[in-house]
Amino acid sequence: MMHKQLIVLAAMLAALNGSAQDKRRLQFTIEGTAHDTIYLANYYGNKLYYADTTVANAKGVSIFQRPSGYKAGVYALVVPGPKYFEFIVNEPVVEMKSDTIDLNKHLTVQRSVENTLFQEYVRFLAEKKVEADEVGRKIESAVDPIEKGRLKTKLRELDTLVTSYQKDLVAKNPGTFVASIVRMSMPPANTDVRKADGTLDSAASYYNHRAHFWDNTDLRDPRNLRTPVFQNKFDEYIGKVIPQVPDTINKYADDLIRRMDDGGDLFKFAVNAITYKYETSDIMGMDAVFVHMAQTYYCPKEGAKSRATWMTEEKLDKLCERARKQAPLVIGAQGKDIILPDTTEANWLSYYKMPEKYVLVIFWDPHCGHCKKVLPVIHEDWKTKLKPLDVGVFAVAKATDSTLFHDWKKFIRDNHLDWTNVGLTWHVFNEAKKASWKFIPKYTTIESLNYADTWDVYSTPRYFLLDRERKIVAKQLEPDQMVELIKALEKRKAQPALE
Repeated sequence: MMHKQLIVLAAMLAALNGSAQDKRRLQFTIEGTAHDTIYLANYYGNKLYYADTTVANAKGVSIFQRPSGYKAGVYALVVPGPKYFEFIVNEPVVEMKSDTIDLNKHLTVQRSVENTLFQEYVRFLAEKKVEADEVGRKIESAVDPIEKGRLKTKLRELDTLVTSYQKDLVAKNPGTFVASIVRMSMPPANTDVRKADGTLDSAASYYNHRAHFWDNTDLRDPRNLRTPVFQNKFDEYIGKVIPQVPDTINKYADDLIRRMDDGGDLFKFAVNAITYKYETSDIMGMDAVFVHMAQTYYCPKEGAKSRATWMTEEKLDKLCERARKQAPLVIGAQGKDIILPDTTEANWLSYYKMPEKYVLVIFWDPHCGHCKKVLPVIHEDWKTKLKPLDVGVFAVAKATDSTLFHDWKKFIRDNHLDWTNVGLTWHVFNEAKKASWKFIPKYTTIESLNYADTWDVYSTPRYFLLDRERKIVAKQLEPDQMVELIKALEKRKAQPALE
């Protein structure tokens, strides 16, 4: 497990080691490691990465000292096994001692105020966790309600004891990195809100908790990035505390990032993490967060510079191009019209002119094996489930050569696809390449002829559900999911508006 966590990421290490760092001397005497290779690992977020190596001398003494130095943060010393213990780097010199018999239990601090505090804290938490786990097991097995109540009280007392220890450590050791870490791990105080009758107001308490979530964290201290505590809090806030609604995520992500040093380590981490999380999300509609992050932090407006100064121009261009294509396709965006000919090539049809309340736009390819498998199934579901809900289908096919054109029409006939079928047909395609003015604007638009780019059709089949105003309300949903969504939308519209 440890080997899997200690991954060397060239880009990450470059980011960590690219600037001037504090000069430090880290010395560890570990009995039983004579002539062994010893590894130094550092946290970046909540994961460990190899930072340096050395070889222990005949007495088991390992020294880490390099010209580029080591940034302040939580580190781990890894010895063969692998076994490791964590420690704090925030002082010019750190000296610690242990053995391979029990690396953590026999660990002593010879020189380091921070690590003396840190190791005492770690041991205290470990002891209380053992006690709490034991009480928890007794609660699960307890039958007598009085005994169960007594055990729950004991559990609360242990929690209070840990909180008191943390507060005392923070109060007595101002300015230490350990105090900063401990304070950051503590939840905001006094966020519960009570109603007039004394019961908990859950909604008000939630809003209060969210508003004060970062009270105990210095969002301008780059050292926090090199502790697991910060990313764990960050992940909880972005993924759980904030409601997973794109507009809400965007609002609170911006507010959080605004409180960080522009261009600093925490800023870079937050911008990267949020962008990647929602760019790769499987949840429908979350691409709106990716688009917002790209347009706000990566893709500069004309005449301005990108705030993502760490990105190469090539990578920045690719990300911005991706965001440019996705921006018109987020949930709630007005769908761009598609005007293409039907199988006769005589009639130019537009989904905007379809009479149905909802339109399902399907992009497909007659030579796509998956398309040919699923389209007949979707057609049957459309007739039995979607058509009764006033949903029309506008099926757009790639028919840009004679073979595709023939196979497209044959597939429609063979499978009785009696919905609206249009395509970029081979005659139109070839003629438009030579003289697009013959079709634009008399029959169609440049966006329609370039529908694959306009609608970001990088694979097929692709589905978009649009409402009466032809705004995008769903993407890539199964028919049954579309049914449930449409029913929910109709129910919402039927409810009277609040004054």
